[in-house]
Amino acid sequence: MSVEKYAEKIARADSIAFVRRVMWKSLDERIRQVFDEHSEYKSALNQFGGLFIRRACDDESIRSSGLLASQHINSTHIFTGHRLLGVSLVDQEKNSLKIASETNAQLWYSQGPSGQVLVFVAPYRSNAGEIEEKEIIIGKYKEPASVSVANVKRHFRVFFKYCSCTSQHSANSLLHFLYRKRLMMSDFRYRSDFRAKALNVVERVAILIVGGAAVWASLYAGGKI
Repeated sequence: MSVEKYAEKIARADSIAFVRRVMWKSLDERIRQVFDEHSEYKSALNQFGGLFIRRACDDESIRSSGLLASQHINSTHIFTGHRLLGVSLVDQEKNSLKIASETNAQLWYSQGPSGQVLVFVAPYRSNAGEIEEKEIIIGKYKEPASVSVANVKRHFRVFFKYCSCTSQHSANSLLHFLYRKRLMMSDFRYRSDFRAKALNVVERVAILIVGGAAVWASLYAGGKI
């Protein structure tokens, strides 16, 4: 019967999801390995505001619960500290000056209940200006085992370049703007928006062409050209 057929499918999906969540520990180790490799470059990392790591399993509520990685939602965040921008801003509410700064650019790995892994980057947050996007998905994997050390290293490279592109002192660069847009176009959530905007432009151009052709035809028919 169909009830047994689909009950079996659900049970099989539950088993696969459990196995994929068990895989998280090895992915976390690969992320930590690449993070530690970059931690040696302290002088360079200081330009980003420092680099830090935080894992969901480090949260007190999860740590004290004794839950295994397969029993909670997993995530690992790599994030920057504060960068001072060398200028002061007027704080209208307090009628005083405040130092312009930016902080908390992020690269993070998040696992859903089914075991799928998404990789995000998020821009610097600054009191001197805002970046359009809140975060961008730069990787999508069916399970942690699909994310190799080479993949993680590529994610870190994208992250450091994205930090450069979203820092207030360089965010206005056309090349940096285009790089951010390219990343956004690879994010399936933004892809439909870009497609809709492109179609809108094409439709407007088509209307102008057809309208112009109609005017030209009417003038020709009237013997004015």
